[in-house]
Amino acid sequence: LPTPAQAQNLASWAKAFGPGGTFWAARNDGALAIQSIEFGNETSYSYQYSDNSPTGYATRAQGYALRFAEAATAIRSVNPGVGLLAQGDSGNAGSIWIENMFKAVPNLGTLVGGWTIHPYGPGFRPRLEALARETAAQGAPASIPVDITEWGLSTDNGQCVTENYGWGVCMTYQEAGEALARSVSEMRQVLNGRLGLFLLYQVRDQQVPAATNNREAYFGALQHL
Repeated sequence: LPTPAQAQNLASWAKAFGPGGTFWAARNDGALAIQSIEFGNETSYSYQYSDNSPTGYATRAQGYALRFAEAATAIRSVNPGVGLLAQGDSGNAGSIWIENMFKAVPNLGTLVGGWTIHPYGPGFRPRLEALARETAAQGAPASIPVDITEWGLSTDNGQCVTENYGWGVCMTYQEAGEALARSVSEMRQVLNGRLGLFLLYQVRDQQVPAATNNREAYFGALQHL
């Protein structure tokens, strides 16, 4: 988790690189300005911390929300065109994560530019439904987008990989593409118009074809050649 000073320093990024920011003043490509900043990465997941007890999760969620509120307030003061994205992915914490974020910052829903989640695998529906249900229970507006800032599946065009988040381990490119299309369509339906960002992990494979069976090498939308 960041310190209060680190959280508030995100305002300097927004001031420089957000819409109308100082970085773009002498350039003609201001359409590329940053419009969103994701606050943290999988902070609710157990692999990042040693204390994953209910008390540990609650403390982490409250600390995260306090730093988030400080960052969001600082950003809005200098560039309201930049939204701050909060982690709505409960990870291994169940409802503890969302409940304790709002316990620390009751008006969190007014500060969030989008809820982020990384719903890998074919079993994404319950996780998306839980995000919508748990944030609604805390009074967060249903108008807040849900941003899938990581999603992917591993494919080496029929060469088998070690594991694939529940997808087939020997998927062809065609099969993977069809699974991607079906999944995005279902996500749109589950989220009822709230799907915002959808970011693929990752742009390019980390290895050339058939170099390894490690799944991490073949999440790319493009081959590594």
